[in-house]
Amino acid sequence: MASSLLVCGFDIREVQLPDDAEVLLPPLPLPAHDDFKEQVIRALDEPISGLPLGKRVKPGSKVTVVLDDFTLPVPPASRDARRDMLEALLEALNHFGVRAANVTALIATGLSRQWRPAELTEILGPRATSMITLRAHDAEAQGELHRLADEPEAPIELSRLLFECDLVIHLSVMNMPLDAGTFSLVAGTAGYRTARVLNAPKMFDDDAVLVPGSAWHRAHTRIGSMLMEKVQVMQVAAVLNNELWTSSIASLLRSETGLSRPLQMWNALPGAVRHRAARMMRSSYRPIAALAGPPDAVAPRALELFLRQHEVTSTRGEADVLLFGLPDLGPYSVGTAQNPVLVANLALGLVSNLFTKAPLVREGGVIVFLNPLNPTFDARAHRPHLDFYEKVLRLERDPHAIHERYEPYLASRPELTADYQRRYAFHGAHPLLAWYQCSAARRRTSRIIVAGGDPRACARLGFMGASDVDDALRKAKEALAMDAPQLRVLELPPPFFVRA
Repeated sequence: MASSLLVCGFDIREVQLPDDAEVLLPPLPLPAHDDFKEQVIRALDEPISGLPLGKRVKPGSKVTVVLDDFTLPVPPASRDARRDMLEALLEALNHFGVRAANVTALIATGLSRQWRPAELTEILGPRATSMITLRAHDAEAQGELHRLADEPEAPIELSRLLFECDLVIHLSVMNMPLDAGTFSLVAGTAGYRTARVLNAPKMFDDDAVLVPGSAWHRAHTRIGSMLMEKVQVMQVAAVLNNELWTSSIASLLRSETGLSRPLQMWNALPGAVRHRAARMMRSSYRPIAALAGPPDAVAPRALELFLRQHEVTSTRGEADVLLFGLPDLGPYSVGTAQNPVLVANLALGLVSNLFTKAPLVREGGVIVFLNPLNPTFDARAHRPHLDFYEKVLRLERDPHAIHERYEPYLASRPELTADYQRRYAFHGAHPLLAWYQCSAARRRTSRIIVAGGDPRACARLGFMGASDVDDALRKAKEALAMDAPQLRVLELPPPFFVRA
């Protein structure tokens, strides 16, 4: 029997697998640049196409700098690439005579929670945060939105800061293929009425959700094109390597060595201790490239580099069963706890869609993942997720029905809007959009089985529970009526994309 190390919440487990299982591993990390700030300055001076920064600004210019939300990467990097990008940009703007008072930085949080001042100082550094005005996007503040167009489904509204300046500079970090171009710029600065349309259930009718060309991607890039007809946009994109762990930790996680003594000691620690340690964990992701220019010119080069680092090839095609483990860390639980809705989003909205061509599991196949699926919710940040879990999923799971019947209720509740605008909580509609992103995987598979998952949470989400991986694979065989289904295993983290 083959074996693999898979995470399950804060546990690391050795799992026995059939000999014919396909175990996919992340690619080896590419070397990072030693002086990334210098590379950013060079990219601003020598863009892929279009005018360099010095030709785009003058001493009196007003500049809006848009930074992608800090929800990714996970865990947060020990030194976020956006810190170096912002420092390099401010130095360059100062060199060209642009006063710091004329520069505003907008954090493109979309419907995610806003970031506390102390968090921004930790991520971006005290120097940059003290020099310029930093604003978090507010999708509910009508006075801070600019109406770009009126359309039958909803008005197209983006942050006014994109239009009240001479130049928009988008500092982007590639975390998935969708990020090539203007996707994250639009997603992070759209008003709620626009975001509701951009994230409607019909956007996830494609099998391939996370790659350029999907309906979700096309809807965002269409608005990006409308934006660039009105304002001047220069993008600076960073591509990160996948060096999640330091070499000493990575050596402990090699599956061929089994469950090492340090990992056994980690598993034996009290849950509260591991939870706190995981919240303090920082990754070693580092940038391998900085590219600058118009978004349409940057996108293909950035995508090529991203796939060179983050794509692996499989020769087996679609599998009958897909197996992976999930930590209790995700994009929307940075600094707080994971909850069942966010676990479902991580498993089905993200990991199950980590492919660039054919889906990871065949039509009618089975997805098995490991996670305790603890039904706990952060009372401050994830209040909408608790309401969605308790009041909506108890009655309805179909995304289209939820979109029509329940989204207006959660999105318009005054207390949830106030929490989002003033108390660092997620928008009332966020859990619904997270659920919609699970649509493709839920539609494609005949069973979703959670090994080690809380039975009540599994029932609420429409998943099948299993005591462990052996039990889950036995149930998968029964569901497929196959004695030896083709099993594909993803050894995560770090995440990677599969080309089959």
